[in-house]
Amino acid sequence: MILALSTSEANPLVPSWGIMGFLLILNAILFVAALVSIARNRTNTTGATVVWALIVLAVPVLGSVLWFLIGRRETSNSRFRDQAR
Repeated sequence: MILALSTSEANPLVPSWGIMGFLLILNAILFVAALVSIARNRTNTTGATVVWALIVLAVPVLGSVLWFLIGRRETSNSRFRDQAR
């Protein structure tokens, strides 16, 4: 017996696969972008880079968002050092 739900029997609280697919792809892009950004960041020490990578790997959505909100910030000294070169 094949179980199939028609649109009239579908639960309105469960999003469709189109929405879920879009959110999964968006999450994957954010996850990969965060890991690439962490790897390319030159202002953090090696320890900080490892900690950020572990945070993003452990909690993908929240870790990625936190990285882009607070992790990428440069210190004011590093900006001036780059301009002096």
